[in-house]
Amino acid sequence: MIPVFAVVAFSGVITFFGIADPYDFSRKAQIICLSILIVCSVFRLPAVFHERPRSGVFWIWAVSPALLVICLHGTRWSPFSIADATLYGMLFLGVYFCARLFEGDPQGQDRSAVILALAPLLNVWMMVLSIIDVCLSGTWNDWQLVFSTIREFDDALLPCLFLLWHRPSGLARARMTPLVWLLSTLYLLALWQDGARSVLLSAASALLLVALLRKDPALLRLPISSLAVAGTLFYGMRWLFDSDHTTRTVFRLTTSYRSDLWAGLVESWARSPWVGIGGDQFGRHDGLVIAMHPHNIALQWIGEYGFLGVGAVVLVGLLLHRLVRGHSWIPPFCLGGLLACVMNSLFSGAFVYPLSQLLIMWMAGWALACYRERSTDAAAAAAAPVANLRSRAPIVLVSAILLAGMWTVHGRDLVSRQSSNDSDRTSPPRFWQRGAVLHLDKPGARQ
Repeated sequence: MIPVFAVVAFSGVITFFGIADPYDFSRKAQIICLSILIVCSVFRLPAVFHERPRSGVFWIWAVSPALLVICLHGTRWSPFSIADATLYGMLFLGVYFCARLFEGDPQGQDRSAVILALAPLLNVWMMVLSIIDVCLSGTWNDWQLVFSTIREFDDALLPCLFLLWHRPSGLARARMTPLVWLLSTLYLLALWQDGARSVLLSAASALLLVALLRKDPALLRLPISSLAVAGTLFYGMRWLFDSDHTTRTVFRLTTSYRSDLWAGLVESWARSPWVGIGGDQFGRHDGLVIAMHPHNIALQWIGEYGFLGVGAVVLVGLLLHRLVRGHSWIPPFCLGGLLACVMNSLFSGAFVYPLSQLLIMWMAGWALACYRERSTDAAAAAAAPVANLRSRAPIVLVSAILLAGMWTVHGRDLVSRQSSNDSDRTSPPRFWQRGAVLHLDKPGARQ
């Protein structure tokens, strides 16, 4: 489902069916895809698990729901907060279910990786046509198609770029190397065109880290060469045409208001440090209306969920640390792509926008599947009675709570043809394109 979702989202084909707002459509499709994934995976769960015991798992199951209830109570059970909490819970659960799915069907995962790697093809082709128009007429046309902002497109392009460098399935053939290099150069040229500092810096840092871990500089040959050529083409076009068809240069010193967002969130969080200001309350709290999220997922979770957010950040950090320690079991561009996405999320809305959320979940599930397959001795675990999780009830219960929370708040919105663009309230995106809107059939509704 996720590869099909990505192809549809990148291509903009939904505009031919009268879809008013692609962002809202993507959110609806994302929730439906996650719901189907969770329901189908729950039904496929074995009655008894045979896995190595984890001492911290019990405490995560026991403490997290209690802390979440406290946080939601602090916002008077705001529907915005319930939807936000259940969405991130579904994404975390989706990582686990994707890992189990990929363990059982590695060939299916490989085919999905090819589709995802090539999903932005139409966008880069439109970029090439726009460059030709610039050369011939000096006119620059938008080529991101249906994406509401260039940053939404850049955040979604990042995992696809690493999947292209991974060269799954048929892309690994030697005769495909020139095509892969060309596509890599075009993908990177798109990032240069958008002035995507965070994405480019995150990609370069992750590549360097993986190359150092693997002690194999050859991994950098194709990415670095295509990055250099793309940068040369970009600045060559700027010099030749002196056009203003780019947002701004990559080499700029401003924080693009991020420092203001972070300072405002910290100030609001300081008034309620234990439970935070509440999920999806940034931008509604103290009039911080220049954005509905702080462009930093760690600060967002800590500021909105307090101690629970700290726990989520620590948990993600520990998981990444474990994956890095087991780097030899994980394909280099899988680990590099996941690290790059996490680094990028500290300066962007990659963990907020629907498409990038699903792509990061897919990458994390793939990395976790590779790690689990190599690190867990299934036979030894099955033979040890202490390793048996005797019931699937905890996962079934959490899945039911998350689905009930999401569909209770947004059930009617998910089957509605309306859009938040119908609202008379303009605001930046968060859950919907108009982040201040709660329900699509009631444009003025807010909490």
